[in-house]
Amino acid sequence: MQNIKFLFLLVVLAAMAITVVACGSSSDSSTSDSDSDTDLNPVQIVYPESVFTADDVAAVGWKKSKELSSETLPGVNSVWYGFYQQRDVEVRVYESHSEAISSGQDLADEHTGRRKPSTMIDSGAITNAQTNTRTSYLSYAIVGNLIMLCEVKIEDCQDLIDNLGQ
Repeated sequence: MQNIKFLFLLVVLAAMAITVVACGSSSDSSTSDSDSDTDLNPVQIVYPESVFTADDVAAVGWKKSKELSSETLPGVNSVWYGFYQQRDVEVRVYESHSEAISSGQDLADEHTGRRKPSTMIDSGAITNAQTNTRTSYLSYAIVGNLIMLCEVKIEDCQDLIDNLGQ
């Protein structure tokens, strides 16, 4: 009987040791220092030499709905809310590509949840005063001098981005 208890104890200890070693040596991306959401939804930066307007975006299929306040977005010329393929898309127009990156990329990271807000800005959710609805964005692209925030994933805006470059 004591041999059976001893054998059972050895099996349990061996199973625990295997579990500890297997879990401790994992090289899975979930244990890395990078944010897994960020890895799944990379920022696309395209057409660095191009300068676009909100009307250029509308000309390739985006439904421009209304201009938003740009008070809390330093360096932005204008901010527009609209739709593309039944998804919310916000277009932020900057003077240049470098201005979009230097003034807008950190805020876009915050507004899409790629980085925690460092200021009192409303985390990218826009409240429509007429309907009191909130729109949040999960991805964005820097397209020339524009920052385009896409409702769910960048693929929702991909045709729009590609058409701007033609």
